[in-house]
Formats: sequence, C-alpha cells, structure tokens
Amino acid sequence: GRACEAPEQREIRAADRVGGFAGSNFNRLLGKLEEDHGRLAEALAAFSAANARQKRLTPWRADAFRRYVASALKVSQTLPQPLDPQLGREVIFIVGLPRSGSTLFEQILAAHPDVEGASELPDLGIVIQQESVRRGIPYPDWVPQASAADWHRLGQAYLARTARWRRQRPRHTDKQPDNWKHVGMLRAMLPGAQVIEVRRDPLETAWSCFKQPFYSQPHFANDMADIALYMQGCAHAMDLWRERDPQHIHVYRYEALLADPEPYIRALLADCGLAFHPDCLHFHTTPRSVRTASAAQVRQPLRRDTARAIAYGALLQPLMALLELPLPL
Repeated sequence: GRACEAPEQREIRAADRVGGFAGSNFNRLLGKLEEDHGRLAEALAAFSAANARQKRLTPWRADAFRRYVASALKVSQTLPQPLDPQLGREVIFIVGLPRSGSTLFEQILAAHPDVEGASELPDLGIVIQQESVRRGIPYPDWVPQASAADWHRLGQAYLARTARWRRQRPRHTDKQPDNWKHVGMLRAMLPGAQVIEVRRDPLETAWSCFKQPFYSQPHFANDMADIALYMQGCAHAMDLWRERDPQHIHVYRYEALLADPEPYIRALLADCGLAFHPDCLHFHTTPRSVRTASAAQVRQPLRRDTARAIAYGALLQPLMALLELPLPL
C-alpha cells in the first residue's frame, strides 16, 4: 500500500498535484520510477496521465498534419530541374521519428574524419519559413510557384547558415528529425545532399516517444493515436519520396545495425559517398558533444538488448492496434 512506498515515491505523488506542466513532469518521473521497479501497469498509468495532462495544455492538430502530408506529397511530384545537381553535397540529413536511433547513426558518421556531427539544426525549417514570409503564402502552398533559381537561392541560404559546421571538416550532418517533412523538396533545393532515414521497431519507437518528455509543444507524442498517425504519415511520405530519388534517399534500420554492425556501417558510409574508416566502428569513443536524450547510449559500444516495450506485453495492446501490429506471443 501507500504506507510502504519509498519516500521519493510519496514525494512524487504529492508533487503531481501541482497543476500545469509541472504536474505532467512529475507524472513522468513517477512512470519512470514504477517502470524501474517492474510495476508496468502503474508505469503505463503514470505515463498516460502525464501525456493526457500535456495534451490538454497543448493540443496537437492531427487534421493539420494530414493536410500537410497530402499537400507536400502533391506539390513535390513535379519540381524544376536544379541549376546545380551537386548543390548540397556537403550535407547528410538524418531524419525520421524521434527515439528511432538517429543519434546513434549520427555518432557513427561523426566518427569519420570528413564529417562534423552538427546534431539537430533548425536551419532548413528557418530558410523555408522565411521564404513563406517573403511570399506571404504558407508552405508548402508556394512550392509550385518556385523556380529552379528560387530553389537554388534557398539551397545557398541553407549552406550559408550552416557554413560554421564545415570549417574543420568538409561535410556535416543535420539530425533534425522533423526535416523529413521537407525531403520531397530537397531534390530541387539541395539536390546533392544525402538523406538517411532511420527506422526502429514501430512499437519500440512509439512507446519510447510516449514516455519521452518533449519540451517543444504541441507534440504528437502526447497521444497514442497521434503517434500512430504521425509514424504512418512519415513512413508513407518517405517511401514515396525515396521511390522518386533513390540515389539520395536511403532507409536504415536500427535493429539491423545492432545485428551486424560492420557491413551495415560500410554500406551507410558508401551511401553517403564516404570511404570506409575504422574509427566509425568505434564511434562511442568519438569526442563530441551530444545534446539529445540518447547522449549516454552513444558513449557505449553497441548493445542488442535495447527493447523495452515488449516487456509490457498486452498492456500495450491499444498502441499495437493503432500501429496495426500483432500481439506478442
């Protein structure tokens, strides 16, 4: 009973009565505590309460997301041929869902002597937003009006904004996950750039997003249905864009990297136009700042026992149903 709770657990429960964002944060702390002690039903309840509170405070607009994906896919079907097909060859974008393993892939690439790991940069979104303001038309509605010269100008603007990341090494990574929303337009704006989409087991990705406190709100991860919608929209868009530009858009799977690292890392480097370098196999020793929730993990050698959601079993049946996944046997 409550009388047997540890002091820190009683403190978390009391603090959870605080309203607003603080209450959501304390519920997440309680969820982590319950999970660490193997009380998974209680952990699920605490994480669910945290997210329900956060969603009430900052509701995410699922309908707006649906409209965006449909519009982005439509307007990116026909784009002008780039003035310089090599523009952006200095850049490696790493995109996909948060908590999918993208930090690990960036750490591997950043171990290469020709690559600077720049982490999650806002610059691509800023350049596109500034163009929307200049035109007085929301993105992506103005995309059909943009000429090859317009896209070249925007690509150069991105490269100018990110030039500081190439002072020591000739290439840099941009690991902003949300950049997947612009990948369809990159073949006009930065046609020489390589795009690495990282995918992880859907249930593990979704559950990790559900547990993670995202400080940029509103966020899709506050609701299981929204997580499923976002994941499906991302996968659908990226699959179509990869069909249109397979030479520059690649999908890599987190679990496949863990299962057989060296050949996967060699293939990753080749897709990025990089010669193999043995330092990439020892990425965890790379001395660089990592500013994401996965900072601790990428300081360690690869581990295969990273799955966490599977322990919840049927407790996550509603999430598995939304993701259209079978129940674990």
